[in-house]
Amino acid sequence: MIIEYKLDAGPQGMTIPNWVKDGGYYRDPDNFTMVGWTNDAPREFKVPETVTVLDKAALTTRVLNIHGRHTMQKQNDDGTSVDMTTDEVTTEVSTWYDSW
Repeated sequence: MIIEYKLDAGPQGMTIPNWVKDGGYYRDPDNFTMVGWTNDAPREFKVPETVTVLDKAALTTRVLNIHGRHTMQKQNDDGTSVDMTTDEVTTEVSTWYDSW
């Protein structure tokens, strides 16, 4: 399942929670949340009840909201960065979501 989460603070600094299988995507610099995934239930470990589960529509809304505040960019073939359009961001999110 696709989730929104924050890093854990510990003796070694900020770490990805152990129950996040892959994360660090679509970071929101204003509230320090990011997107990742974890196993669907049933699972042998606990995921905090405060974790937000994102379906495709909710993920798209989240990323477009971030894009509205902090424009996402892509690299051109020549290595320069350019702002992404809303359609490009939507397509990227859809492709990313479908890959899980």
